[in-house]
Amino acid sequence: MIPLYKKALFRTLRFFAWSLFSAWLFFLFENTEKDDAQVKLQLLRSLYESMASKYNMSIEEFNGFSKVAYEALSEPKRQWSYYEAVDFTFQAFTTIGYGYITPQTPTGQIMCILVCFLGIPITMLALKSVGEVILKLVNTVITKFEKNILGRPVPKQVQTKSAVILFLLMLLTIFVIGLLQISVKVNLLQRVYFAFVTCSTIGFGDYIPFQISRRIDHLPVNGSNDAFKEKKQGPDVFYALSWEIEVIFGLCLVSSVLNSIMAAMEERKWHYPGCIPRKTRKPVDMDPAITTQQQGVSDLANKTLVNVACQTETRL
Repeated sequence: MIPLYKKALFRTLRFFAWSLFSAWLFFLFENTEKDDAQVKLQLLRSLYESMASKYNMSIEEFNGFSKVAYEALSEPKRQWSYYEAVDFTFQAFTTIGYGYITPQTPTGQIMCILVCFLGIPITMLALKSVGEVILKLVNTVITKFEKNILGRPVPKQVQTKSAVILFLLMLLTIFVIGLLQISVKVNLLQRVYFAFVTCSTIGFGDYIPFQISRRIDHLPVNGSNDAFKEKKQGPDVFYALSWEIEVIFGLCLVSSVLNSIMAAMEERKWHYPGCIPRKTRKPVDMDPAITTQQQGVSDLANKTLVNVACQTETRL
């Protein structure tokens, strides 16, 4: 089998194996007997029975009323401003994509496809370059430390040590980002989880930055809109800018960790099964008689070359 095909097959099988194992773990911890859809259906049926007994409401009237109420009480879509557009392009180009702001018009959706085809590669190259700079700085620090402090003339496994240091630094950075993200009104563990989902560009959208709800939860008695003004306020611009800088640093650090892991694998010569490095291949055991015969042929060839060289020099 061609080595490229063998490598592709091995990596694909490893991907499916890890995916299935991870899915099994999530099934163990997240699966519950509670069916949320059935619970909501039961609440809706209980509400209908209550309103039918009080107001003699038919099922058709109740369904129409509940649909209008759902639309009125659901989270309203964000109004596009230039700041919201910057936030959207940041999420799109970094492939985070929380999903709380998306283009709704056909023109905007086509424009999203076109600008992302160029914006995503530009962003990935920028993050990769900064990650390589961070990795090079860490390698330099480790090399100088071992040479000047530990007195090792030739440091060994520098890439592996860099990978470990950068991985620990990445974990610390994610923890600090989660600690500073006070706009997400959840506990510290969930904020750290949110920071990891962001810096790894997963972006589930279950928690989002500047999580200010604009949902209407009650109707004022006097009919004024004063109860909703504070909910409709957006985040502070400087706070939002600091958040994006934190995320960019986290993305660059994740990129440097990935680069260091790949460099460490090359340094330690990790290969897929069936591919043995040439330097580590053991010589094939041969018969001593054949080995002696080959050695004699080699010596005869060397003597012949020496004689030819001497004769040529004498003629000149």
